[in-house]
Amino acid sequence: MTPMHPNSVIPGLRFASPGMTVWCLAAALAFASAAHAITFSPGQKPDPFVPAKTCDTPQIASYGDYIYGWSSKYDLVFSPRDYPQWIWRCESSGYISFPHEFDRFTGDEKARIAAYLKQANFGPRLNENRGVTEPLLKHLEKIYDLRENSDEFKAYLLRYFAWQYRAKPQADEYRKKGLALYKTMLESGKLDSEALLQTYYILGFYSYKLGDPEGAKRYFAALKDVPSVDPETKQTRRGNPYLETLAKEVLEGKADDKVRFANDMN
Repeated sequence: MTPMHPNSVIPGLRFASPGMTVWCLAAALAFASAAHAITFSPGQKPDPFVPAKTCDTPQIASYGDYIYGWSSKYDLVFSPRDYPQWIWRCESSGYISFPHEFDRFTGDEKARIAAYLKQANFGPRLNENRGVTEPLLKHLEKIYDLRENSDEFKAYLLRYFAWQYRAKPQADEYRKKGLALYKTMLESGKLDSEALLQTYYILGFYSYKLGDPEGAKRYFAALKDVPSVDPETKQTRRGNPYLETLAKEVLEGKADDKVRFANDMN
């Protein structure tokens, strides 16, 4: 299965990017009642940094619309992207990456990452714990800092790390950075309607989370006024039903840490 780009599966939105699988799910609020099972099959790919060595690259086998009801939804991070298996791991080189850009490098990225991997010597640690640990997240962040990321992808990474740290203080530090970046993206005036919908939602949630509920209300109100196209009917509409539902839940306190993590299904 083709690895999915992080922004490719937001209900009712369609984010285009080279080589990615794009899904449009307008009915994501009708979550599946079946067992909530995300499954992977084993996979291996060549290590981009050590010839003749391979990496552990699990392949997504199954999941369902129920992921849009899990508590990671408030950061717009949808499973299986937050699962341990979504981080492909190379024990020989110590390289780790999300699937989409695993063996794709531009400019001097590969040389920079190779130099870091040599001094980090992280490979032996990959066999110690197959989960998502704080050292693994820090290692992942350092590798992505060496890549030439778009603002859109930088914003996704901040959301991803915010979610992975759950209720720890680091989570809101990433949200503060995210708030600043999304404001810059908004001020650029270059966002299309779909990116604008996401931006207004995140600005609203992060404003609320960081103690500015009135600012959150203003961003959420702006979200409802963004022209968009319904992916099923192809008719013009304003706002996005899924994101508006999330916004309503945020203002009701359902995204507060004490509620959110009490009901965390993933």
